[in-house]
Amino acid sequence: MTPLESAIVENRDAVEGFIAAARGVGPERWRVPPADEKWSPAQIAEHVTLAFEYSRAVLDGNPPGPAAPRLLRPLVRTFFVKPVLKHGRFTRKGRAPSMFQPSSVPSDPPELIARLEAALRGFEEDLRAAARSGRSTLDHPFFGTMTLTDYLRLQSIHARHHRAQLPGAVVAA
Repeated sequence: MTPLESAIVENRDAVEGFIAAARGVGPERWRVPPADEKWSPAQIAEHVTLAFEYSRAVLDGNPPGPAAPRLLRPLVRTFFVKPVLKHGRFTRKGRAPSMFQPSSVPSDPPELIARLEAALRGFEEDLRAAARSGRSTLDHPFFGTMTLTDYLRLQSIHARHHRAQLPGAVVAA
């Protein structure tokens, strides 16, 4: 198995774990934030979905929204992305950029989960097509040039990070 295929399997496992946890959230808790200034399970699910939809656009070279100046991208990659990849988890808290902010009233679980599954399938197909065409990197509007495998690992870490925020989550040590 290629490194990219291994990363696809790892990412699928992370997202499937997230989806299973999201499906386990009762309707009475779906839209209820656990605390002030925190997202509800529905908003977390929408945020993860937005990240995968955005990832497809990045891979296609058409990401919506702003971009960091090219000169700053290596710094962002060095001080944000590399520590996350090294430790396998987000090492500091931060606020999601506006394009990843969920709506105040996200969809019901079946619709939102179907949207996430579609974004995941499309992203995997796009990654495989990119690899078949000889591509091994992408140009992220904030992180700069990254390998497809590292970018996919970042998405896996992101899905697991948010899986741990859902009610009833069991966090592995």
